[in-house]
Amino acid sequence: VSPDRPVGVIHYEYEGPAARIMVQYKTHMRMMWPYSEKVLKTLKYGYQPGYNAMEITAPEGSITTLVGASKRPANTVAAPCIRDEATKGEDMVIPSDSIFGVCAGQYYDLGPIDQLDIVFAAGSERRDSVIAAYMQALADPEGIYRDAVEHYDNLFGDMLMITSPDENFNKGYAWALAATDRFFVETPGLGTSIVAGYNGTDRGWDGGHAVNGRPGYAWYFGRDAVWSAFAILDYGDFEGVKDILSMFVKYQDLNGKIYHELSTSGFVHYDASDATPLFISLAGRYLEQSGDTAFIQSIRPAIEKAYQYCLSTDTDGDGLIENTNVGHGWVEGGHLFGSHTSLYLASCWADALLAMSVIDMNASGDYQTRLTEVMERIENDFFNKETGFMYQGIYQDGSFHTGESIMPAVAMYLLGLDESLTRTMLRKYAGHEYTSDWGVRMASIYSEHYHPRGYHSGAVWPLYTGWVALAEYKNGRPLQAFSHIMGSLNNYRDFALGYTEEVLNGEKYLPSGVCPHQCWSETMILLPLIEGMLGIRKINASYLFEPALPFHWDSLKAENIRIGNICFDWVMHRAEDETRYVFSGDIGETLFPPSHAILPGLAFSPLFPPGTSFTDVRMDGRKIIYRTNSLPQGEQLVLGVNIMNECEITVKHSGGIALIPPVEKPAPGEVSQGIRIIDARWDGQSCTLEVEGAPATACELEFINHFGTPKAVEGATFIEEGNKLLLRLEFPALNRSYMGRTVHIGF
Repeated sequence: VSPDRPVGVIHYEYEGPAARIMVQYKTHMRMMWPYSEKVLKTLKYGYQPGYNAMEITAPEGSITTLVGASKRPANTVAAPCIRDEATKGEDMVIPSDSIFGVCAGQYYDLGPIDQLDIVFAAGSERRDSVIAAYMQALADPEGIYRDAVEHYDNLFGDMLMITSPDENFNKGYAWALAATDRFFVETPGLGTSIVAGYNGTDRGWDGGHAVNGRPGYAWYFGRDAVWSAFAILDYGDFEGVKDILSMFVKYQDLNGKIYHELSTSGFVHYDASDATPLFISLAGRYLEQSGDTAFIQSIRPAIEKAYQYCLSTDTDGDGLIENTNVGHGWVEGGHLFGSHTSLYLASCWADALLAMSVIDMNASGDYQTRLTEVMERIENDFFNKETGFMYQGIYQDGSFHTGESIMPAVAMYLLGLDESLTRTMLRKYAGHEYTSDWGVRMASIYSEHYHPRGYHSGAVWPLYTGWVALAEYKNGRPLQAFSHIMGSLNNYRDFALGYTEEVLNGEKYLPSGVCPHQCWSETMILLPLIEGMLGIRKINASYLFEPALPFHWDSLKAENIRIGNICFDWVMHRAEDETRYVFSGDIGETLFPPSHAILPGLAFSPLFPPGTSFTDVRMDGRKIIYRTNSLPQGEQLVLGVNIMNECEITVKHSGGIALIPPVEKPAPGEVSQGIRIIDARWDGQSCTLEVEGAPATACELEFINHFGTPKAVEGATFIEEGNKLLLRLEFPALNRSYMGRTVHIGF
């Protein structure tokens, strides 16, 4: 498919005896839901020898489709009649609400060695422009292929690419990047932004139309676009995010509210509460990461209107914006719906206040005061001390919605909640209650509302999985985070090949949603990998670079890391006693000039295996000051200098032990059988694992071990293979549920 023209080509190469191929297709060519199928009134169709194509048009050529080929057809079939060369001048007309639409096909004769290009074009602009695009493609069908190759070569050459020793990881990352880029859609007369998801068309909600008119979620959304744009910013497509923000501004309601849905047929509505604060958050992040002050100033009135609208929804004066009479947050129905203010919405509001303090530096104190008040409400009022879970939301009478779910992960990610608040929830998210072999469920399997196909009550979403992984990285649990991300990333190999499903069944590894290709499913692979695994984030006036890479990777290359007008590459090489990091860029001698308003320096703090001892740290051969933070799942090396120039950092070290993150690879249709790592911690002389296993299963856990032979291992058997330690765990068939076990490795 052409990346910038409304045309595509299907190329066939044939070798064999003389044969005939038939190409069939069907279209209703209707305006997208929620418009009626009666809007276009009639469709006219017929074979056009001048274009060697079947042409289907709406009245006055307002919508046109052409399907033709590099050969003349031996015969053309079109419902409800069959025609050949003798009737090629006739056109047929049917009502636009025909349940059958236009069903057509062409037969093509093939020689012993032959080629055939099927060319298709469609558009809602002038008929002659669609014909011109079609004729250009027919004259040079290979040009479409060349354009597509060039587009993705440029995408991979310009955006952040990660290359690891794991070829499957590299392919999955590249597919997620390419699959995200495919959601950018320009609709003539509306603008350019990202749509939410692709699927074949359906009949509107609950079969509300006789003729299909709802293609998956292939229209523009508010919240979907923002959550996806966070990742798009991270991988460096600033222009794409500017388009997304511009579309929000163009269709902002008069009261300042941001749309929830804008269909490509021009229908817009505003029934969500979270799109408006999320718009503010995206504007703040865009400013921080791109440094584009001119654009943010140009949309500043829209940002201020959005902020004032948010303030207007706090009708009870408690400092929290509201769902009541405003709209749904992320949850749109089911047992988790119904809060006056949901925790999710309060978290989005807190993040928007932080963004406003970045956008409006002159009044940053006012936003910080409000932010402090909101944070106190979230940390004190929304936390259930008896269960260790955050409440789902607060009702108008001041009581709390006690439903447990993964939604608090959003608060953990956006707000960086204290570990004392998150510990219980993250342990449960890592266990079998929430985690399947292919991702994280919204609700526990022990909830009375649990259903494995329930949108909000038990299905697995890559979106949820990404939120949980982001929360895990934020709370020092990279082991669980990486396993979760890989559960989503591996989806590209199994169903809609190359793409990531919207929803998966909570019990069996099967699709269970509307879209086999969903935007935030792709971006919730990318966002945790960039902000979590690479650890690139902003704090106050500086960027932090805190990589928490899987410890069994001996190398990594991250190319095209973009911050403002700066672009640099980062390479890691790891050996048993030495790790090297190389920073390089293409903008001159100084990568991060002190005068740069956005980035006075890059604070670099990589994570090493638990128990690692450091003996020497040098930058370009010169010793530098450093300190260490001992974290449960690693030793963080904190440099005493910021990275300001191209440089090489060499770290000498010894010791250390780390569990290689287990990655499950279920076959389609299988149930979860994989190991669950609830906790992994190092206390100075021993490593302690808390795990869960399925009954009647056995597994091996692999460690990188630089301490030598353990003095004792409790809860498992082990063997040594060089610097690797293999633990074998067996779980008896005592019941039907996962069972827990604690393993100690002493040195």
